[in-house]
Amino acid sequence: MRNTIIFAVLMGPLFAGPLLATENADLEKFKKTNACEKCDLRNVMLQGNEMKGAKLEKVNLRDSLLKNTTFDGADLSGSDLRRADLEKASLQNADISGAILRDTDLEKSLLNGTSFKGSDLQDADLENTIAENADFSGSDMRKTNLKRGVFNNSSFEDSQLSEANLKRAVARNANFEDAKLKSTRLTRADLSGANFEDADLSLANFYRATLVGANFKDTNLEGAIFWKADISGADFSKADDLEQDQLTGACGNSETRLPGKLKVPDCE
Repeated sequence: MRNTIIFAVLMGPLFAGPLLATENADLEKFKKTNACEKCDLRNVMLQGNEMKGAKLEKVNLRDSLLKNTTFDGADLSGSDLRRADLEKASLQNADISGAILRDTDLEKSLLNGTSFKGSDLQDADLENTIAENADFSGSDMRKTNLKRGVFNNSSFEDSQLSEANLKRAVARNANFEDAKLKSTRLTRADLSGANFEDADLSLANFYRATLVGANFKDTNLEGAIFWKADISGADFSKADDLEQDQLTGACGNSETRLPGKLKVPDCE
């Protein structure tokens, strides 16, 4: 009897977690209808499945394995995707607004035209993602990894990007208006034509970044670094807290607009 009790105590926790996939009624409902709003799908394994247009509003997919899945055009608004594995997944033109994606793995995923408006992406991994024409406006992306991602024509308006990593990211004509990018890493990023109007870029690092034609109107640039950056055609004429020593090593052209008597040599 004593041995039986000990075995039950030790093994009990192994069966105290979420139901197995075969016993999850919500999962079975989703498989049959491609819809399961407000369902509990925690810890499910759906890797490699095609779920285009799925209706999963406010669903709980926390800690789920969704690698290589296709969620194009799906509604995942308000969902909980914390720590979910979405590496190499396709979520193009999906609605993921207002969702929680903390520590979510979105590495190498396809996010073209996807809406993350108002979502929580703190500490998420978006390295090598392709997210052109995506909407990240109003989202919380503090310490998010966006390294080598492609974000052309995407909106980060009014988003929180402090301490995020955009090293070697490509975000041509992206909109960062009113965004918070304090201490953000933008080294070697291509930000040609980007709009940083009214953004906070204090202590941001633009080492060897391409900022051709970028707009820095009313931008806070206190302590920002532009060493070896190409600012040809960029407009800094109304930028705040920009000093000459911050432009050491940077280059521009005749169309570069700088405040006061600040200047940079022409790019070779």
